[in-house]
Amino acid sequence: MFSGRNWHIGRRLNHARRYRHIAAVLMTYGFDEVLERLRHVSIFARMARKGDGEGETVRQKSRPQRVRMALEELGPTFIKLGQLLSTRPDLLPPEYIEQLSLLQDRVPPAKFSRIKAVVEAELAGGIKGNFSEFDPEPLAAGSIAQVHRAVTTDGREVVAKVCRPDVRETLEAECEMIIRIADWLGKTQSPAGTLDLPRMAREFTFAVSREVDMTVERNNLQRFTANFEGDPTVHVPETVESLCSECVLTMEYIDGTKPRSADRLRDAGLDPQLLARRGADFVLRQIFEFGVFHSDPHPGNMFMLPENIVVPIDFGQVARLRNGDQELLSELVLAIVDRDSETIVHALSSADLLSDETDGDALSADAEDLIDRYYHMPLKDIPLRDVISEVFRLIRNHQLQPPAQFTLMLKSLMTIESLAMELDPQFDIINALKPHARRFRLQRLDPRRLLRRVHSAVRDTAELVGRLPDDARAIIKKARKGDVQVRVHHEHLEELSSTLDKSSNRISLALIIAALLIASSMLTPQEGMVLKLVRLETLGVIGYIAAAIGGIWLGLSILRSRHF
Repeated sequence: MFSGRNWHIGRRLNHARRYRHIAAVLMTYGFDEVLERLRHVSIFARMARKGDGEGETVRQKSRPQRVRMALEELGPTFIKLGQLLSTRPDLLPPEYIEQLSLLQDRVPPAKFSRIKAVVEAELAGGIKGNFSEFDPEPLAAGSIAQVHRAVTTDGREVVAKVCRPDVRETLEAECEMIIRIADWLGKTQSPAGTLDLPRMAREFTFAVSREVDMTVERNNLQRFTANFEGDPTVHVPETVESLCSECVLTMEYIDGTKPRSADRLRDAGLDPQLLARRGADFVLRQIFEFGVFHSDPHPGNMFMLPENIVVPIDFGQVARLRNGDQELLSELVLAIVDRDSETIVHALSSADLLSDETDGDALSADAEDLIDRYYHMPLKDIPLRDVISEVFRLIRNHQLQPPAQFTLMLKSLMTIESLAMELDPQFDIINALKPHARRFRLQRLDPRRLLRRVHSAVRDTAELVGRLPDDARAIIKKARKGDVQVRVHHEHLEELSSTLDKSSNRISLALIIAALLIASSMLTPQEGMVLKLVRLETLGVIGYIAAAIGGIWLGLSILRSRHF
């Protein structure tokens, strides 16, 4: 995570300017209701101006379009937030996911002199001591880093991924603001709201903090290299360890073909159908064998080499699965293969995804409807993308609570299916999934694994039984001393406390204003001096001015709250 920093005056002023810009953008794109809930920044909303004809034109667009356009105008950090949300179809409807998926991290490249300064500071010997060539024009530029082609002093062709200057400070400041806004919105969200905004904001901050640390991506590269060692169908770019740091990642340069179309691959002498199978197998092995997967396997993050070798790149977005996530996926796949709706509900329940608001009967009915929709279709004709979209609809409608990495995994499957179908329209990903899912189920039934689970359960039970007398004795001892405490949490009690605090503060201020007015009225007619410095009449006038300022502030506060 980002390191904590004290909020000094300059930083608060910068944040105030940024809040004003956010308020202006929200108003321009027709999100006035969000500003109504953000009372903490309502003053900035009043200071912000609406656009003239532009604002009215924008408001005619659909709400998902306006969300995307607002995030684009708010800049790189908010674009990354939108990209993260585009991977969560369990939270947002398809029309929002479609628009957020269009967000591109388009930023002008940083000046080479600034990139050079980062390399000089991070690598002993700088550019001249480590590279015989270093192209000042980047191959790609994003909001966090940009990539430059280079040649090392020993002749290896490489690419250097370098963090943009001051990116940490910028992202840290904006992530703090996003967390604060999410906290404010979370306090005004209805109890039935399905979005845990503060948690999502903190997840986003954690994800971004990992992207600005190149050692994380380097570790991911090394892990994938070990996982696919000996697999002739996959090549993971080699890192140059001596030329890596927290802000610089140097790796092998890949001169391959992007899998953007089957014709392009054929022109390069490659087999699109074989690459479709190998690309899907690359993702499925990550999910079922290793539990660590590339969460964004789109065509831009892959190269294809001669002999139909798959080369993944950009390992900044890698997710880790729990054993339960793999088990849930295998059960869902086999339920679709076996046309068994009860297995879907049982799998979701066993994975502890059902919330208190979930209606089991309604969930079962929707699961049966999902299976019936594809019951008479051959497996090869069932589009996995549509099935996963239906699963996401179940999750949203029944307020299920899957972990983020599980939804990322489903999104990755949808992405790789789209890529494979682009290369081979006859590709059947469900048949490709089936052997992996059955193999994983058989592994769970392995006698050695079952024995380990039984041994672990027996050990935990023995420890619990062994501690029970001591725990019971401790509880009884505390009860005799009167040390037992019962804590009761009342929902929204904090809001009531906050409201009472605000009310008492306003009453106190009103009393102070009244006292100032009375005292000033008594002092103004008087003659004389206080400590031979200030006339009593002057003190009375100062009191009137202070009372007027306090009264105006109190009035504005009441108007902003709209509780009058």
